[in-house]
Amino acid sequence: MRTYQQTITVVGSEGNARGYMSKTEPFFLQDMRKSTHFSRPLHGFTLIELLVVVAVMVLLVSILLPSLAAAREEAKQVTCLTRVKGQLLAVHLYAGNFDGQIPVGPYDPMTLPGPVTGPPFNLIASNQLWIGHLRKYNSHGVLLSGYLEPPEAFFCPGDDSKDPTEELAKMYHLGDEDAYCSYLYRQLDGGPAAYVPHTGKLGDLGANARGEAISALVMDMNSTMQVPGVPRHTRTNHLGAKTSIGFTDGHAKTFTNDNQQLTLRHGDEPQLFERIDEIFELADTLGR
Repeated sequence: MRTYQQTITVVGSEGNARGYMSKTEPFFLQDMRKSTHFSRPLHGFTLIELLVVVAVMVLLVSILLPSLAAAREEAKQVTCLTRVKGQLLAVHLYAGNFDGQIPVGPYDPMTLPGPVTGPPFNLIASNQLWIGHLRKYNSHGVLLSGYLEPPEAFFCPGDDSKDPTEELAKMYHLGDEDAYCSYLYRQLDGGPAAYVPHTGKLGDLGANARGEAISALVMDMNSTMQVPGVPRHTRTNHLGAKTSIGFTDGHAKTFTNDNQQLTLRHGDEPQLFERIDEIFELADTLGR
């Protein structure tokens, strides 16, 4: 190892030299001290450099945010479709225990605004799970009696309304208030079984008004209707742009809904029941 010798003069209190001492030190330590002593001092970022970094970060965020939003919506759509399939599976389990019959609400007549006595609950497609004044399950809410739990299974992760909070809370109390979910369930609507209560068979629900076999059973509830005295008609899933539909054979698929062909639209109020039939008839066609 190369070394060098350094002589140090020892100075007394009066300023006189009192003696000398020397030490041997490796050359690399001397080089390090010199390098440190004469190196360029460190400094922070300049304002321009910081602005460039910020601009790059803003650009990256603007590029990534739409992709992240699309990914979140896609995840919601997949979960929605999974929940529709879960309801279909539960319907099949129910039918297996009840001689093939699908779950439906009670045969009690509906009370419409007016008040007007309407058709029986089980003959009309509905997203109503619980009938408060009857203290009975309606439509696919019947599945909550041992076939599909918890109630969250009936709420879409892409629900744009307050239903996943407000209506879900009602399902955990089952009091005098009606409770609604994110999905429209057909019950015995639109087929010959509607005229013979409690005879709807999962494997043979008959034909719709178009003469096509009934196959669509459950779908996203999209509605922009405003019916006086009837709550929960204005609500959508996935902003109404897409609709997941489940069919009697157990499969489910998501369809685009750009022109609201699968939506209860504002203006359809006077022909509410007819419009529901139209939607399910179109869904039967899409499922072919």
